[in-house]
Amino acid sequence: MSFPELLLKFIDVLIWPAVTLYILIGFRKEIGRLFERAKRVELPGGISIEAFENKLQKARALEQEIKAERSLGVSDQSSPSIRGQEANLQMIGLGLRPSPSGLDLNYYANIAESDMTLAMAGLRMDLELMLRNLAKGYAIEIYDRSSPDQLLDALLKAGAVQTSQSEFVRIIFQLTSFTIHGGKITKAQFEEVIELGQTLVEDYMLWLENKSKPLTQ
Repeated sequence: MSFPELLLKFIDVLIWPAVTLYILIGFRKEIGRLFERAKRVELPGGISIEAFENKLQKARALEQEIKAERSLGVSDQSSPSIRGQEANLQMIGLGLRPSPSGLDLNYYANIAESDMTLAMAGLRMDLELMLRNLAKGYAIEIYDRSSPDQLLDALLKAGAVQTSQSEFVRIIFQLTSFTIHGGKITKAQFEEVIELGQTLVEDYMLWLENKSKPLTQ
C-alpha cells in the first residue's frame, strides 16, 4: 500500500472516533443527567459504590499476576514503545481500527480534568476497541452488538487471552461502568483505573509488535 493510500485510509478510519467524541462532548450534560443515580444503589456493571475500592484491590492483585506471567513469556522485558500516530498507522496497516488515544491513556486523564464521566466513557470505548481488534487479529467471529463480556468469552475460548487477563479486563469494565452510570470517585481512583488500563495496553502493544504471537505465549 502506497503512502498516499495509507494516509487516506488513516483519515477515513479516524473519522468515527472524532464524531463519537464530538457527540459525547456536545451532549455531556444530557448524558450526566441520564446516568445520574442515588449514591447507594447497585449500578449497572455489577458493583456498588461500597464495592468500588474492593474491585480496585482485586485488579491490583491481578495486575501483579499478569506482569509476572508476562515476564516469564516475553524475552525482551523493555516496555513496548509504539504510541500515537506510529501505533495507529501500524494498526491500520494490519486492517485494525486506530485508537482515539493513540494507546496513551493519559489522553483521558486530561479530559477528566473537566469531565470525569466523559473521560471514563472514552476510556471504556478505547479498551473495547482493543478487544475488537484483538478478536479480528485472531479471526474470531464477533458482532457489532457484542458486549465486552461476550468479547472476552470469545477471546478466552480461542486462547487469545489468559483467565487472569480476562478477569482483569472485566473488572476494569465494571469500574468504568460504575463511573459512567453516576458513581462518584476521586481523582486518585480515576488515575488508578488509568494505570490499570495501561497494563492492558502494554499487553495489547506486545501483541501488535509480535503480530502472530498470542498473548498467552
